[in-house]
Amino acid sequence: MKVLKLISTTLLLSCMLCGYGFAQQARLVTIPNSNHLQMHSKLAGNQYDIYIHYPAGYDTAKRKFPVLYVVDGDNDFSPSLEYLGLLMAEYHIPEPILVAIGDGGLIGTPGNKRNRDFTPTKNPAIPESGGAPAFLAFIEKELIPTIDAGLKTDTANRTLYGYSMGGLFATYALFTQPTLFKNILIGSPALGYDNGSIFGVEKSYFGKHKSLPANVFIEVGGLEAPGQVVPNKQLVALLDERNYQKLVFKHIIIDDVTHLSGKPVTMLKALQWVYAGK
Repeated sequence: MKVLKLISTTLLLSCMLCGYGFAQQARLVTIPNSNHLQMHSKLAGNQYDIYIHYPAGYDTAKRKFPVLYVVDGDNDFSPSLEYLGLLMAEYHIPEPILVAIGDGGLIGTPGNKRNRDFTPTKNPAIPESGGAPAFLAFIEKELIPTIDAGLKTDTANRTLYGYSMGGLFATYALFTQPTLFKNILIGSPALGYDNGSIFGVEKSYFGKHKSLPANVFIEVGGLEAPGQVVPNKQLVALLDERNYQKLVFKHIIIDDVTHLSGKPVTMLKALQWVYAGK
C-alpha cells in the first residue's frame, strides 16, 4: 500500500507540474561551473567521489587560484559554496577552487565510510576503522598531484577543512603532514576517539619537531557534551604549552550551539578566518 501511495503521489505531482508548464521529463539539478568525478585510489584501495567547483572567470584567468579541500564532500560541497559566496559578497575574497572529497555517500547512509577514512587508529568497536593514514596518502600522493597537474592551482596556498570526525582527520593531518596545507581548519573534532589516541600522534610529532608550520583554526560549541569539549580544551592547552615555532593558531568557542547546530556557523567562521584576513 505504501508503494502504491508513493507512486500515486508522484504521478499527481507530475500532472500538477505539467499543468504549470513543466516538462514531464525532469532534468537533474546541477551546480554551475562544477564537475563530479570518481577517482580510484591505488594507495587506499577505495573509490572516492570528487566534487570540483571552478571560480568565476577561471577559463580565461591568467593567474593561479588557492585550493580549498573539504572532507565529507557528499554533504559539504554545496554548503562550502554557499559560505564562500557570502564571503565573496561581503569581503570580496578571491574565490578558491573547491575540491570536496566524498567517501561513499551522505553521512548516515550505509555506504558512507567516514569512520574508516577519518580515524587514525584501529578501534575494535568500529569496523574498518584506522584508515586515516591511507586516506591522507591518497590525498597527498594521488589527489593533490592530479589537481595540481590539471588545474591552475597555487600550490603554496592549500586549505583543508573537516568537521567532527572530519575534524579528527584534519588534526591527524596537522601532526603528520603539517606542510601539505597552508591552512588547517578543524571544526569540533572528535578528539576523544579511541581513548584520545590522537594525542599520542601529537606526542610523537613533538618528540621530533619543535616547529609546526601551519595556520590552524579550532572550534568547539559551548553547548556540546563534555566528551567533545574536554579533549578540545586539552588540545588547545597542549598547543599553548608546546609553543611550536611557525604555528599561527586561532581557537574559538561558539556560545549557544550544540555539535550539530554549530556546524554551519563553524564553517563560515573558519573560511572567513582564512580568506577574509586573520
